Amino acid sequence: MTAKDLSETAKKVKFNELKALGFIIFLLFPIITATSISAYGFVIWMIQAFGGVVAH
Repeated sequence: MTAKDLSETAKKVKFNELKALGFIIFLLFPIITATSISAYGFVIWMIQAFGGVVAH
């Protein structure tokens, strides 16, 4: 491989890594966060539905 091929390969790798990072930051983390918060709320709701509201 020549230096030019290595340079183009490095650019492609960097671009793919940035795409993966963007996917993780802008899609995966928000989806995981919203899902986990919703699941936690659902669990609390089911506990209160079947066990009654916990007294203070």
